[in-house]
Amino acid sequence: MYPLYLKNILISIFSVFIIFSTPVNATENALFFYNPESNINDFRTLKKLFDAYLTNYDSYQFQPFDNKNTFEGFLQEDNVFLLSSWHYLNLRKQEQTNLQPVLVGTINGNMTYTKVLSTKKNIININKLHKKRIASAGDKSYTNDMLQNMTQHSKVKFKVLTVPKDIDALMSIIFGMAQGALTSRHSLDTLLTLNPKKYQLLHQHAESEAITLPIVVAHKPVKPSIKKLLTAIENLSTSNNGKEILGMLGWNGWQKVNSVEQLKLGSSF
Repeated sequence: MYPLYLKNILISIFSVFIIFSTPVNATENALFFYNPESNINDFRTLKKLFDAYLTNYDSYQFQPFDNKNTFEGFLQEDNVFLLSSWHYLNLRKQEQTNLQPVLVGTINGNMTYTKVLSTKKNIININKLHKKRIASAGDKSYTNDMLQNMTQHSKVKFKVLTVPKDIDALMSIIFGMAQGALTSRHSLDTLLTLNPKKYQLLHQHAESEAITLPIVVAHKPVKPSIKKLLTAIENLSTSNNGKEILGMLGWNGWQKVNSVEQLKLGSSF
């Protein structure tokens, strides 16, 4: 018999493959969302909450995506987009977007965070994890890129186990479903506070450079209807419903930005 928590992880992982999805047509004044750094498995609830919140401002819509290529197909439209800084930086490197940053997410006032590679077994060298399973809430491409960066682009290869949340990644190594976990430092600190005994079972082996949190981008000049939508997004942290939405996204506030340079994206990847 598996522990109850392990069963819950397995159910959560399975639910990722039945994510809510509907055909998307060209939509004006919408917030399009895709984030490979996290694996939100309840798009239905997130969309319902976001759409209800946006009705306080106008007939705006929130449209989440679980497919990178589909999301990128809408980037030329005059809408607002919420995406990871890693994804945005890659698009700029490939000269695929002229979208400009407007807001960046924050956690307790900080617009950056770090990723940590943890194991249950106290290994001497990360090379020991060659071809081992690493649990992560990010998608496989993002996770592999981050791990390669943290291991200084060595020849070590990893198998990625995608899970819904950081806590699931940490529990995966505790219960033996994976040999390593890539999570935020914030999630490790939360585990230390809530369950110090389980935290003490873990060993940390590598930590990333500062990563900029997801950003809101738009085409400039910004038309009035888009400005109103941006105001609605910025005000999320001022209402209970908005705070619930931010909690599902993984941060708790915003910071205004006026240029790419302000984001310090060079350290994001």
